[in-house]
Amino acid sequence: MNSFDMMTKSPSTLVPVDVTTVQERVYQSLRLGLLKGEFLPGEQVSIRSLAEVFGTSPMPVREAVARLIAERAIEQTGPRTLRVAPYLASDHENYIRVRMQLEGYAAERAASGPKNPELIDVLRRHNDSIAKALERNDFDAALAGNQAFHFELYRAGGYPQLLDIISTLWLRTGPIVASARKDEDMFRRIFKIGVRIHDDAIDAVAQRDRAAARRAINLDIRSSHLSIRRFYKQLSSRPAVTGE
Repeated sequence: MNSFDMMTKSPSTLVPVDVTTVQERVYQSLRLGLLKGEFLPGEQVSIRSLAEVFGTSPMPVREAVARLIAERAIEQTGPRTLRVAPYLASDHENYIRVRMQLEGYAAERAASGPKNPELIDVLRRHNDSIAKALERNDFDAALAGNQAFHFELYRAGGYPQLLDIISTLWLRTGPIVASARKDEDMFRRIFKIGVRIHDDAIDAVAQRDRAAARRAINLDIRSSHLSIRRFYKQLSSRPAVTGE
């Protein structure tokens, strides 16, 4: 019996091959970072530095970044310079209006399905994780918990195409929400209000109240947007400090 015959007779010992490309893994990691607010609006990024972080050659990073440029989450500002899409008040207002329509609908769909106690438990755990993160001033964990809560809810709507569109919009607004960390009091206030509104959304889904679920999610999006808009107005009115 040759070695090939021996291998074919013990398939249970073989390890499944990961067919995911390096470029795809880099893309998904960058995408998740944008969704969770690990990058800030206008932040400069470079292919070389990202490649060092991921431990890859520049090529897969360049390909992943090209996809994010097409999705308008990252901008090419020069031959070799890139930045996360900056905050523009008019653009952000439009994104918020679209998000309210799409995410409100996704929440409606989640509330219109059959009763799902497991979903309610998972949503409550995500929401509790936000509250606990705020207590220990772990703002990164609060952002991650918020992202997990929303996408768990929207995934329950059973409409993957809608989830894809919402995810793309979050790529453009996630860094903007994360920028509120510069004002810790405001950030904490936004997310404490969000936790209470999330409780209302969870109750609405549990009671299969579609209108209440949409209303809660829309209020959550709008209330955080208004706070962030005030934050950026105050930021723009401050005098520039040399070396800041």
